[in-house]
Amino acid sequence: MQWGQIKSLFIVCFLVLDIFLIKQLLDKQEDVAFISESTKEEQLALNIDGLSDLSEETEEAPLFYAVNQSFSTEDSIRLEQYANQKNVIVDDIYLFGQFDAPIPISVDDAGVNMESLNSLILNSGEYTYWGKDEKSNSLLFFQTMEQPIYFNQNALLLIQLNDDDEMIQYVQTKLVQEEEQEEARDLITEIDAVSRLFHNAGSLEQGDTVTDVALGYYNVTSLPNGLQILNPTWNVTVDETDNYFVNAIGGHAYPQDNEFIKTTIESYQEVINNAGMSEFQFIQTEEDEEEELIENIEQNLIKIANASIGVKEE
Repeated sequence: MQWGQIKSLFIVCFLVLDIFLIKQLLDKQEDVAFISESTKEEQLALNIDGLSDLSEETEEAPLFYAVNQSFSTEDSIRLEQYANQKNVIVDDIYLFGQFDAPIPISVDDAGVNMESLNSLILNSGEYTYWGKDEKSNSLLFFQTMEQPIYFNQNALLLIQLNDDDEMIQYVQTKLVQEEEQEEARDLITEIDAVSRLFHNAGSLEQGDTVTDVALGYYNVTSLPNGLQILNPTWNVTVDETDNYFVNAIGGHAYPQDNEFIKTTIESYQEVINNAGMSEFQFIQTEEDEEEELIENIEQNLIKIANASIGVKEE
């Protein structure tokens, strides 16, 4: 046998051996990955309660592109029919309302009866009750766009209460979808969202109980032209009180925004404080009372901002 043939035979043999070893390695990696995944599921089940109610089925939802919605002339006409309040619209997109006299509102474990707000607040049916912020003594309502838009200053109804838990003032903003939208995408499952909070983010601890998982939207990116990208997001509620948010496409957890009330109120306060008269598109009050109304609204915003950081009134 010639040396060239022997060399070719060795090459073929080594090639077959390499293929065999690579296959063995890939099989072993798959086995390790399977064991690792099984171990993660077991660890999750051993440490976190409430998993039996969660879905393991894949859902679909699109990204939404949205911009600030301007309050229209028709909205101004409707506001004029509300005899129990005075209103200010700033920059077309911020609606400030102040009630002539405090109005009772019923808040219980079931939330707020939204129908009770129909005759008081524009398009109240487009918002869903989130909860009460005890520090600032205010109620938060998130705009819904098929699902709620979580913690977004531009998609919010915030109602300020007095010491008797009666409504005295509110701020309202809205988003509207752009016409062009992306196609629906596959989402991670509810159980996967909880797993990522436990294994990746370290947000959950042994003994925690998942009491609800709901789909909504969260804004991560705001472009210079005001366009917002709203991402499908799992809201994981733990022990009925703590809420965590997981991007339902990418799977990463969003950081907790414990300063949302404070920064939102300060933002609204800055809007009305810095606005020139030309930026007030609508003021529902007597002309000689306009400055007083604007000042009263701002003072109430200062009060709620101070309360949110624990500053007491003298």
